Amino acid sequence: MESNRISTLKACVVLLLSAGLLFGCKPISEEKPLSPKEESKEVTAAPEPAPVAPPAAASAPVEPATDIEEITSIESLGSDSAPAPAPAPAPAPAPAPEIDDGDDVVTVTPAIMRKVQQALVNAGFNPGPVDGVSGAKTVSAIESFQKQNGIPAGKITKKTLRALGVDF
Repeated sequence: MESNRISTLKACVVLLLSAGLLFGCKPISEEKPLSPKEESKEVTAAPEPAPVAPPAAASAPVEPATDIEEITSIESLGSDSAPAPAPAPAPAPAPAPEIDDGDDVVTVTPAIMRKVQQALVNAGFNPGPVDGVSGAKTVSAIESFQKQNGIPAGKITKKTLRALGVDF
């Protein structure tokens, strides 16, 4: 009976959190629909046209327009000379040499062992129950997996975990 109440409580909390997340993630600037009264006010009030200034009489010589294709930098806008060449892209940094750490033995926690056991089940091996405890069946399944994949059998190494697809 108590677990039933807890489950109901958990469901309510999840529902409330979901609703809060949905309502809390609305866009900040959202246009509200106008009511019919506000709509009629907006339609009747026409904006006044801005006053047009008379053209200036020969105040400064006008420069010819520049095509967008000719602009390569901000400096080229002010100069009348040919466009400057585009700067060369910076060379990509050389990748760091990878260190082969595949033979490093990993300290296995119950969480990692649970992931290993599940990965072994997914790979078609029988490690016994997926409980995070390394028993005889789990050790046997790990060794079989290692032999089948050309990994030295015995200890759980980084290479073994990578082959199983387990994050560590």
